[in-house]
Amino acid sequence: MNTSCYSCGMPLAGEEGQKARGNYCQYCSDEQGNLLPKEQVKQGLMQWLQGWAPEGSKADFESRAKHYMMAMPAWAEE
Repeated sequence: MNTSCYSCGMPLAGEEGQKARGNYCQYCSDEQGNLLPKEQVKQGLMQWLQGWAPEGSKADFESRAKHYMMAMPAWAEE
C-alpha cells in the first residue's frame, strides 16, 4: 500500500489511513475506492487551502489547487 494518497498527498497511515481505499484517501475516493471526479477533488483542495489562508480569492485558491494537483500521480498525466 502507498504511504500517501495519489490524488492529494494525504498520509495513508495512522487514524486517517485506516479509512483509505487503495491508493486514495477517504476524501478523494468513493466507497468502492474509485477516484472521485477531478473537479470534486479540486473543490476539496480549495477548501483545505482556504482553511490555511482565508484571505485569498477564489481564483487564487483554484489556481493553487490546480497547480498542486499537477504534482500528484493521479492527475499528472492529464
